[in-house]
Amino acid sequence: FNGLLLTADWDAAFDAGLVTFDPAGRAIASQRLESSAQVRLDTGRLRIARPLTDDHRRYLNWHLSHVFQR
Repeated sequence: FNGLLLTADWDAAFDAGLVTFDPAGRAIASQRLESSAQVRLDTGRLRIARPLTDDHRRYLNWHLSHVFQR
């Protein structure tokens, strides 16, 4: 549950802590993410084939606390 299928741009930004997702799957952009990158990513709601589970949410909460750069 610590993996999400993301495009290469989203995956790189997520791994770098420049974006994360709230429990509903909405994207949260770091203040460190340049506005041009935000436009490129078109930050908004994460589109996934399956709903997020509590296991996903636990990992996303960990990512928000430990990886995301506010």
